Amino acid sequence: MSQWKISKDVHVRLCHMLAKEGLLTDIEESSFGTEVERMLRDGFHPIWWYARLSKFDEQSALKALAEKLSIPLMPLEKNAREKSAQLLKDSKLAGLSPQIWDDLRAVPIVIEGTHLTVAFANPLDFQILQRIRETTGLAVRPAIAREESIREVLGSHRSATTDKDLASLVYKDSEGLSLNTPPSENAAGDDFSEFDTTLTSSDLSAAPVVRLANKIIADAIQKRASDIHVVPESEVITIQIRVDGIMHPLFTVPARVQNAVISRMKLLAGMDIAERRRPQDGRMRVKASSGVKDLRVSTVPTAFGESVVIRILSTDATKLNFSSLGLDPHTQQQLETVLKSSARVVLVTGPTGSGKTSTLYATLMMLHDGTNSIVTVEDPIEYKIEGINQIQVNTKVNVSFAEGLRSILRQDPDVIMVGEIRDTETAEMAMQAAQTGHLVLSTLHTNSAASAFTRLQDIGLAPYIIASSVGTVVAQRLVRRLCQRCAVGGCTYSTELQKSLGIDANTVKQAKGCEDCDDSGYNGRVGVYSILDVNDSVREAIRLNKGEAEIESIARENGFHSLLEAGVGLVNEGVTSLEELERGLGSLEILVAEDQAQQARLGRSSKASTNTSALSRRRILLIEDDENTRTVLSMLLKREMFEVVEAEDGLDALEKVFDKIPELILCDLMMPRMGGIEFLQRLRKDKRAREIPVLMLTAADGEENELSSLNSGADDFVSKASDSRVMLARVHRLLERGE
Repeated sequence: MSQWKISKDVHVRLCHMLAKEGLLTDIEESSFGTEVERMLRDGFHPIWWYARLSKFDEQSALKALAEKLSIPLMPLEKNAREKSAQLLKDSKLAGLSPQIWDDLRAVPIVIEGTHLTVAFANPLDFQILQRIRETTGLAVRPAIAREESIREVLGSHRSATTDKDLASLVYKDSEGLSLNTPPSENAAGDDFSEFDTTLTSSDLSAAPVVRLANKIIADAIQKRASDIHVVPESEVITIQIRVDGIMHPLFTVPARVQNAVISRMKLLAGMDIAERRRPQDGRMRVKASSGVKDLRVSTVPTAFGESVVIRILSTDATKLNFSSLGLDPHTQQQLETVLKSSARVVLVTGPTGSGKTSTLYATLMMLHDGTNSIVTVEDPIEYKIEGINQIQVNTKVNVSFAEGLRSILRQDPDVIMVGEIRDTETAEMAMQAAQTGHLVLSTLHTNSAASAFTRLQDIGLAPYIIASSVGTVVAQRLVRRLCQRCAVGGCTYSTELQKSLGIDANTVKQAKGCEDCDDSGYNGRVGVYSILDVNDSVREAIRLNKGEAEIESIARENGFHSLLEAGVGLVNEGVTSLEELERGLGSLEILVAEDQAQQARLGRSSKASTNTSALSRRRILLIEDDENTRTVLSMLLKREMFEVVEAEDGLDALEKVFDKIPELILCDLMMPRMGGIEFLQRLRKDKRAREIPVLMLTAADGEENELSSLNSGADDFVSKASDSRVMLARVHRLLERGE
């Protein structure tokens, strides 16, 4: 360990102090040593670590320790962070390198005469205070600050000090960027060496290549980017980053350094640097000033060379919860209620980049309470969570979503997460898993909640399977949050449109721009959610293959709200702007016009069908003498949203069949008093019942029984030993034939 790193014993001492202050009441003090080893391995200190685990509120803990130690608490807001970053360049602190400050997890605050105030994440190491005094000749006054704020100061300083080096990195002679340049003796001491993973080759270790590749990643992480795009052009490479869903240029570099920089990234991501003709995927982990990040790297060949896209993922899945995603309390409670039940499929829908995966992981974190066995099959695994079995899709060894799901069902899971439903086989397996009592979570690419049912039919599922298996559909989008420091009141949209949307003119805000948000007017993103719960009425509409508009109309009776309505709610709360809502959902004028036209159509349809029973349950007469079999079949049919009338034998059935004519009869062949054949013969003699389809059931499977049933007037014949899905498929086929 470096002589400048805070020792393990000091961190353990801080843990004990937190416990004495009543902040760590649910952790055994004897386990602090092991806990500290884990947090140091991930590069963090105790206060931030336990706050991340929701053991206490970080600000409250800092305040309590500041009072206990009689030292100041430094909030390190934007102006203070900038002053601290500038102070790192002061000649009086020349003996303390950026790496030392990073090891200490500390930053200088102010120099007053012979005194230096330093903010620490852990201010208890008095030997470090003495070492700083010996190095600088200044007496040290300790303070305490949030570890994340300290990291931001160090990150901004690192970026600023390397901006001036960009020209020297990319405008050197060609030899300086050659892949054949031997390793630089100073490469390990570079400010960005923390990004380096263990290399198996020294071909790409030339300092300019290393520093330029690391600068791209470091700058993107510091600016809160979710993606890095390295786009080759004829004369330059354009580096772009996506922040809050919007692309921004970072900088450009000459095209002649392209192969060296891209090869460096591919090497770190474990790709084949010699292969440039086909797409590749890889991963790497880096340690930045804001924490450890996982990078998912993808390359594709283009006209001007390989294009690289890097997805930046936090390794901290514990931060993912419904509150952090922006779910309002009502929606959060609604979703939590849904997840407490099993035997259903919960789908999260939306286009690429709408946050579906984050919602799935937040759902897993809620369910991951030690009482459930959770298994996932993903492509790729974006967050690794302890205590959850996660399976990576690998088509090279024939591990597809469907194959992984098939294997999962043998592992006795309670909860199954399938990264995405892409094909018929995966969809059928997911529905089957729900029907056998599992809670299945997955994603689907659709534009709205109701369109998920259409998409599943397009994939190849029958409506009755969808209706009996899908429990809830969550549609979502991501929109940027207004910067609360600079947002101003007012709206640029017409009063007529505002009235149509239900906008509250007193609370609506629009973006302005300030230093905190880099003049964008927005800071961070929030989810827009539309939850469609599949109740009995919606199931019947799905089974009858009703359109998306009709399904939404029926769901509204149970409190359903569209994405537009949910987004307008965020606008009225001042969370986002109408401009941003339109960017996320599309033209507001078109959406309003479509909604009005849809309501008009549904209104006419409703009037035209006032006296019809289009959404009433379809009546089935079940004739079976064995009580246990009759109970099982009745439950199975009711689950398919049928109204079931039960009869014990043929005589009982003849009395009930004319009370209210059923749409289908499911009849056992062998019964006391009156068997199935005699019942059929009598039924067909009455002209009122001649057209009722009859499906015969028998335990004695054979050609003679089948011929006897069909010759007596049965429409179909199925063995009781058949899979229940076969029987249901024949029931639906007979009903659809009669429509």
